[in-house]
Amino acid sequence: MKRIGLFCIFSIILLMQSVHAKGYRLKNEFDPVSVQWSKNQGNASVAGIGIYRLPDGKMKSCAGQTIYYYPYSDYVLEQLQLKMRGITNIENLNQQSVQYRFSVTCTHEGDFHIAYLPAGKWIFVMNIPMVKNKENFSFYDQESDLSNIAGEGNGIIYRIVILTPQKITQVSLVQGDVNSH
Repeated sequence: MKRIGLFCIFSIILLMQSVHAKGYRLKNEFDPVSVQWSKNQGNASVAGIGIYRLPDGKMKSCAGQTIYYYPYSDYVLEQLQLKMRGITNIENLNQQSVQYRFSVTCTHEGDFHIAYLPAGKWIFVMNIPMVKNKENFSFYDQESDLSNIAGEGNGIIYRIVILTPQKITQVSLVQGDVNSH
């Protein structure tokens, strides 16, 4: 009887490991045609800031850090939301999508500026240092990405912004409540 019990326990452990090791498959596929417009020169501009909270509670700007921006696609949004949930084992990543990841470095004042972007829907992303919560191994706030406008968790903040021609659009990548800074 003991052997059957041990066999069942080991079987359950092996089953759990195989389920956990299985990679996640993205539901959305990358379509380069749908984001090709982002490679064109435009006349829209961005003025942004990046602020985050250190584990000790002190506020820090994005000075010297890289801000990434992508033309909006469901594929990129799904990747960001998986990263927010701590899912990294993704089976069907399309390497071609990296060609549509752009970047800018924050100035020593903690802001960034981008000119000559084509008008359209963009996703701006700032990586932030984080310390994982020991109880659930994540700072991910499941409510934060439901609006599809902004999200925050597991070391990233993102904002979805629509840029219009001949206009400077403000992009705030701020961790937590803007009024608390």
